[in-house]
This record gives sequence, structure tokens and C-alpha cells, in this order.
Amino acid sequence: MESFNLNTFKNLAQMKGNTVISIYSPTSRQTTDGYKADKIHLKNQLSEIECTLRERYKMEEEEIETLLQEGHNLLADYEFWKYNADMLASFIADGKLTTYRLPLKLENSIHFVGTRPFLLPLMPELNDDGHFYLLLLNLDRIRLYEVTRNTIQEITIDAEEVAVSFTGEEELDENQQFLQGQGGVGQAGAMFHGHGEGSDEEKKVTILNYFHRMTDMLEPKLNEHPLPLMVAGVDYLVPLFHQASKYKPLLDGHVSGAYNGDDARELHAKAWDAAAPYFSSESKKRKEMYTQKEAEGLALSNDRAKLIKASFVGGVETLFVSTDHKHVWGGFVEEDYKIVFDEKPTGENHCLIDLAAVKVLENKGKVYFLEPEEMPGESQIAGILRYEI
Repeated sequence: MESFNLNTFKNLAQMKGNTVISIYSPTSRQTTDGYKADKIHLKNQLSEIECTLRERYKMEEEEIETLLQEGHNLLADYEFWKYNADMLASFIADGKLTTYRLPLKLENSIHFVGTRPFLLPLMPELNDDGHFYLLLLNLDRIRLYEVTRNTIQEITIDAEEVAVSFTGEEELDENQQFLQGQGGVGQAGAMFHGHGEGSDEEKKVTILNYFHRMTDMLEPKLNEHPLPLMVAGVDYLVPLFHQASKYKPLLDGHVSGAYNGDDARELHAKAWDAAAPYFSSESKKRKEMYTQKEAEGLALSNDRAKLIKASFVGGVETLFVSTDHKHVWGGFVEEDYKIVFDEKPTGENHCLIDLAAVKVLENKGKVYFLEPEEMPGESQIAGILRYEI
């Protein structure tokens, strides 16, 4: 099962180099122009980065060409672009390219040049703020999707690792029984007709047993990157799945209907309609919690330095970041537990909001993005603390 999860993020956060370039560009799942528009987004970013390296970092043309070569090579790789999601995240560390396709909407391309990756745009992929799994309970083949308000993307389930087809198992059983009967096992073997026979209640028991096997295989994978889970399928299957499942973030609602995976747009619309009340209530709870914690002295919005420092030492449980935040340049001196602020990028410093958010996630906290009007105290960042500081 392919998914960008917290472990992937933590490994990426360890990336360092003399020159590390982060590029985020919007991409299209379908194209009428050979993905030309998507390639232009990346090409324009590479051109801007060339100027930055030339003017700010005083690099020679040959060094720039070597550093960005793998990025330019990607523009000519048509096979690569055929598997787009909604956003392409590209990281070039001293000339070595790493890419991730993500189901996150991005209006405009951005880039960042430093000595480590800029990771804030990836963080919505790691929290449950309007972000959930959708499991399609089709007995011919179950399908798993990653869903946000604007996107739906199927996650590949390896049939060698998860029992993905009830009817496939049924047919296999019938074929095996038939072959055993042909081999002289006797009429008892030849007359066995598999899961499909029997009363409705017997069929439900058989399906329930299948769901037990399937969830035992699937749910450990979901728990590697836990998100709320909603199911879709014909109504009689849903309570059977809920009975079998042990997955804690399983939502009560479901999408009713017989879907087969060819109707992702309709499935997405109905899934979001069903999930929206849950996320609305969770957002309200977070705002109420911030107000309560502020009264207890366990929330900050008006002391940027103190909040960023608390993030570095594991003191922030939840960090809120404004969607229109500006870079806050600087660094953290670990020996002195001191935050240093700079007026502009130097090539050695970094965005402190990005660094703080990375530390919060590494310390098992949460990072949420809010519209400016929803931010406490109209600040760029705010946080709920684990203890008073």
C-alpha cells in the first residue's frame, strides 16, 4: 500500500546538504496537452531557482547546471507525468532528486532554497483536518482511497498482502472443490457449491468472516498513518464491516450504494458530504480547546519567540499556522536553547515556522492550518502547550 506517512516525513526532515531545493507545483490527473501545463510549472520554478543560485549564492553556470540536471531530466520523462496526483513535491539535495505525488490542492507553484527541505506544504497530508480514508466495500474487489475536500486518490492495495476480493475467494474455493471431486474425493466434494449457496443469514456470516480476515490484514497498514475511515457500499455490508473492524478512527456514517471504482467523482462528492459534519465538529472542538487552554495559561499566540522555542523542546501539543504566513528567518542554537531571528535569508538559515512545525510533528503533536480570520489573535502562529513555560 503506497502512502506518504509520518515515517516518510521524518526521513525527509533529516535530509541536509550544501544546497537543498524544495519545489511544490500543481499537477493534473488527466491531460489534453501531454501534461504540458504541469511541466511548465516545474520548468518555470527551475528557471527562477537558477536565478537565485546565480545571484544570491554566486554559483557558476556549470555548478548550477549539474545541481539542477535531474530536475530538467524529469521534464522529458513522459512516463513519470502519466501518474500525477494533484501536487508534485520535488526535493533536490546536492543534485539528487526525490519526488512525491500527493492529493493536495496547490494554487501556485513555490520553491525554497536552503540547506534542508521546506516541509510546511506537506503537513496537511499528515493530519486529519478534512483528510480521511474511504474504503469501498465491493465484494468483487475492495478499494481504498485517500480523500480531502478537493481530491480523491486511490491507494494501491497489494493483493498478496490483503484479501481484496470476496468473490475471488469464493470462485477459488468452488474450483478447488470441483477439482477434488473430479479427482475421486466423492460426491460430497463434487456437490459443494462454495460461499454463494445457503440462506441470507449464512451468506452474511460468510461475509463477516471475510471482513475479519481482510481487516486483520488491512488495518495494521492503516495504522502506519492513521486517519479517519469511512466506508462505502450497499447498506447490508456496512454493519458487518463495523462488526469486524477494530480500527479506532472508524466513522459512524457511510456512503450508501453499489459502486465499482469507475465512479470516483460521484463517490468523492458523497463521501465529503458524509464526512463534512465530523470535520466541522472537530474544528470547533480545537477552537474551544484553545480558548480553554488560554485561560489556563497553556496557549500562546502573542509571543512568537516563546512559542517557537517551546516547539523545539517538545512543549507544543498543537500548532496552528495561518495559511498566509510569511517566512520568519532564523535558526535555533541548541547549545544555548536560543532562537536567533534574521531579517532575510542567508543561505544558512531557514524558516523558523517550518522548523517549529517539523519539531511539533516529530514530538507527536499536531499541526493545523487556519485561514487568517480564524487564527487566535490574528497571529501567524499560535499553539496549545503541554505544560506552562
